[in-house]
Amino acid sequence: MTAEHLTFSAKCAGCDRSISPSDWVRRARIKVYHIACFGCNQCKRQLSTGEEFAIQENKLLCKQHYDELVEGDSAISKQKTKRVRTTFTDEQINVLQTHFNIDSNPDGADLERIALQTGLSKRVTQGPQAPPTLV
Repeated sequence: MTAEHLTFSAKCAGCDRSISPSDWVRRARIKVYHIACFGCNQCKRQLSTGEEFAIQENKLLCKQHYDELVEGDSAISKQKTKRVRTTFTDEQINVLQTHFNIDSNPDGADLERIALQTGLSKRVTQGPQAPPTLV
């Protein structure tokens, strides 16, 4: 390396080492990172091209850790919230089974009719209606 290269070469914002002209880099605002150094400061996961990230207090953060930092515990609870499972009454199961025995692939109008009869949403009636088979 020449003295000029040492004096004027860019430094990686992640590891603080020099970046040579042949190194692959990622840029975030005015900061430059080696590809391997372009990762979340919190979880150490390398960030991919096109992935959302933030720079907070000169630290690179993935979207998840930025959201947790900004929103606190509410971000964690949002991510862990699962869809409520649907429970069926015996009557609903009978209606679904009867329609499945007639037509195992009902069209939209049939699904609407089944939804009205059972009191379930059309989305729920689109699910697998065949009883599980034991092998």
